Amino acid sequence: MDDKKLVKELIAGNKKAFEEFYDKYYLCLYRSAYFLVGNKMDAEDILQDTFITAWNHIGELRSVNSLKTWLYRIMIRKAYRSGERKSKEVPDEYVQDKTDTTMLERGVSSDFTQDISQKNELQQALQMLDIKHREVIVLFYYEEMSISEIAKTLGCFEGTVKSRLSTARRKLRIILQSNDDTFNNLKMEVV
Repeated sequence: MDDKKLVKELIAGNKKAFEEFYDKYYLCLYRSAYFLVGNKMDAEDILQDTFITAWNHIGELRSVNSLKTWLYRIMIRKAYRSGERKSKEVPDEYVQDKTDTTMLERGVSSDFTQDISQKNELQQALQMLDIKHREVIVLFYYEEMSISEIAKTLGCFEGTVKSRLSTARRKLRIILQSNDDTFNNLKMEVV
């Protein structure tokens, strides 16, 4: 079912349409929530709250064309409100495999995804970024949104998104390089 028909059915209160709506968007929203908050339990709570809010407010959607953007905006607001970040977990294999494929397709070096320790290192580095920089990385690389889609989702200018993305990349590079330097120094001391 296309989004236009789906929204009409949701407004009418059709529960079958809600199941289809959920199936269509839950994985990408969950993945983004997970990378924003850093653990499965909080991501699941955010996902649930996002869909409840969407169900309750679907009639307020201004344009069917902006359904995806509207959902991400709700999810990001829920992530902001989720409070303190709890212990970090390694994402389940399906999310991690999708992440690897997506990052390679978007031009991120395969060095990031060669082995599980590097995957964990990237996840930890991502969690070291503040939420504004983390969200642009997640939306751009993991959700494959364009700069203009991210700007609409976050309610800011495209220039702001570009600036945050550039800063986030630079910070990630510094974090990852400092981790490599620390690891290399430890190896040198052991030898």
